[in-house]
Amino acid sequence: MRAIRCMKASIFSKLAAIVLIFASISSNAKPLVLSSLQPLTLIAQEITGTAANVDTLLPLTASHHDYPLKTSDHTRLKQADVILWVGPELESFLQKPLGNLEANKIITAYALAGIYWPKSHNVGAHKDSHDHAQDPHLWLDPRNAIVVARALTEKLANIDSINSTYYRENFRLFDEKVQKLDEKLKASMKPLAGIGFVVYHEGFGHFVSHYDLKQLDYVTYTPEQKPGARHLHQLRLILANEAKCIFLEPYGDTQSARDLAQEFKLRTAVVDALGSQNVSNYSQLLERMSDAFLTCLTN
Repeated sequence: MRAIRCMKASIFSKLAAIVLIFASISSNAKPLVLSSLQPLTLIAQEITGTAANVDTLLPLTASHHDYPLKTSDHTRLKQADVILWVGPELESFLQKPLGNLEANKIITAYALAGIYWPKSHNVGAHKDSHDHAQDPHLWLDPRNAIVVARALTEKLANIDSINSTYYRENFRLFDEKVQKLDEKLKASMKPLAGIGFVVYHEGFGHFVSHYDLKQLDYVTYTPEQKPGARHLHQLRLILANEAKCIFLEPYGDTQSARDLAQEFKLRTAVVDALGSQNVSNYSQLLERMSDAFLTCLTN
């Protein structure tokens, strides 16, 4: 009996040790930040550094308006420690799935205090044709990237207090870097004020407003929509009189915009609001957009 008791005690001790090992591994696991879109991932990576992992929910080529979530996507949402998204104004397909998760692990950028919104720039003949309260592509204003980064920093500092100083130092560096870049871009794009252009879809309001650029119109409101005949007629009048450039995008069918550019002999350039063209950090995303505007609008 004594031998049996000793054997049981030995087995129990080993099991307890295994449980402690797994508990230790679990407690030391890096937090996982799951962002909905690539631009948010670029911002998050500036804060997490090597202390946390960052993943992107949507593939670069997927539509962020109506992406069909797979079973594996639902699993990823449940496993994430922090979920960073813009909000239902942009990723409407995520509203219901996120409603079933813990609210305290979700950061909704659209709802953050301190977000800067574009000055009203009703373009063309569409003043009341769409009812979005604000342009949800908020990361295109660098001040908003700082607001989002600050919210993520505090969230991570709370769930991973051991690395809180590290996260906050990364935020300080990011804040400083983005503000310096912003001043540089303002200076470089100042000569572009007053030069008219058209974008492929209405998603650049934050960039246009912040850098005081002159957007005349858009070809289509969302990439999933084809421009109607009435809109194209109105757009042609604008292109014939004021526009110098049409900005295309690297995703979606932009043939209608290319045809218009050819018809009116306008310049074209590609602007990538999502950072899908080998962009490795947030600053690079803004710099490439600025370069596209400078190239297309400068004589």
